[in-house]
Amino acid sequence: MAIKVRLAGVLKALALGKDYLELSNVTNVGDVINGLKSISDKLYRRIFDSSRNELMPDIYIAVNNVDIRLLKGLDTPVSDGDEVLILAYIHGG
Repeated sequence: MAIKVRLAGVLKALALGKDYLELSNVTNVGDVINGLKSISDKLYRRIFDSSRNELMPDIYIAVNNVDIRLLKGLDTPVSDGDEVLILAYIHGG
């Protein structure tokens, strides 16, 4: 099973400039995030706070254009051919 991961902004730079990554043998969004460790530990740490076991506060993830917060969060299932978008959004104060 291959999942396409699309990265935007600073996350793209942490993935050696790649717009898209492909991951295999993943069944949910949590697996996708863990799979990023093999590509770049800095990328993984920018997305996921392992001390709190949750996404960094400014990270947005969608599966096939649907926000995972509206689905099952990190337990959202992924299937062959799905696209997972991960981006770090910028907000003002």
